[in-house]
Amino acid sequence: MDNNYNKYCSGQQKIISDFDKINDLFDMALKNHVNNNQDCQDNNNIRILDIGCSHGKNSIIVLKPLIEQVRKQWKPNEKVIEIFHSDLSVNDFSKLFDQVYHLNSYSNKTNNIFTYGIGNGFENQLVPNNSIDFIFSFTTLQWVPFLNKYKSFEGSLYNIAFSDRLPGFENYYKKRLLNTLNNRLNELKVGGIFSFNLFIQEDKGSENEEKSKSIYNCMKNIKEILREMSYQSILTREEVENMIIPIVFLTRDEYQYAIDKSTNNTGLKLIYENRITSNWADSYQDDQCYIGSIIAIIGNFIKNAINGDKSKVDSIFNDFEQRLHLKYKLNPNDFQFNLYLTSYKYPRILLPNLFTPSDQS
Repeated sequence: MDNNYNKYCSGQQKIISDFDKINDLFDMALKNHVNNNQDCQDNNNIRILDIGCSHGKNSIIVLKPLIEQVRKQWKPNEKVIEIFHSDLSVNDFSKLFDQVYHLNSYSNKTNNIFTYGIGNGFENQLVPNNSIDFIFSFTTLQWVPFLNKYKSFEGSLYNIAFSDRLPGFENYYKKRLLNTLNNRLNELKVGGIFSFNLFIQEDKGSENEEKSKSIYNCMKNIKEILREMSYQSILTREEVENMIIPIVFLTRDEYQYAIDKSTNNTGLKLIYENRITSNWADSYQDDQCYIGSIIAIIGNFIKNAINGDKSKVDSIFNDFEQRLHLKYKLNPNDFQFNLYLTSYKYPRILLPNLFTPSDQS
């Protein structure tokens, strides 16, 4: 993620704000924490795992009200809270901790808060078994490893359309999501909850199928700018081929497979699902901020494909940015898109007396 992530993350903030159930779900996790830890002092700390923290601004927006819930329920110094922020090892964790220890951060809400950074991918297990009360992950699980087979001079920066799938990769995406869910199952305490969202492709033939392709079309128009730079010998063909954003938008069949396989009597249980549509441009106050948000997402993947020293890379990238801003002014609709997301909430269910939504009546 680009170093300007915190500056241009309003799109992600809008998506987070649309999931208004998170406080209720955390309250459920706290009740299960009390029920299951009365006689277990070693596991009595409240532990929260943040998957895909980046530079921390959106994580803190989620965490502040959660910490406030703990503060209201327990006396000062009565309960230790541990927060684990995770992202790839290349993430700039110094920016994260600048946010964490800011005066307006969650770290100043109560005493006995301890914060850790984990530089590891979410496809791996991130913490010991049976250690976490609440896991959350927003706009993260769509990232996949860079695949050389997807290199292309034509097409889009995103190979997300179903028609772009390479043979055999449907099973790869299914199993990758299932593996992610199984690792969260291992990490959660009994009664702990995993809350996350996924970018999805609308079903073929549905009324929103074309709108769901809007991000693909946006990135196709951006790659057209890069191809123009290649025709002008500013970039090489090989450099443009290597400009790929490693994201997947799952189909209903793909994510339903992982959900069905991970939910059983001794594993996770789906307690909430919701679909939303988010227009990315609506989250930004002006065109410059909107384009800045796109650049914050794609910038590093474009820069990393450009050969040369820092001065050359920065010069070419600045040229690209200027062209993108100009193209946007000429035809904004070519660079605006909708995101279709589905959100899920899973508790780890092993005992019959856990607090679930049906107990609220």
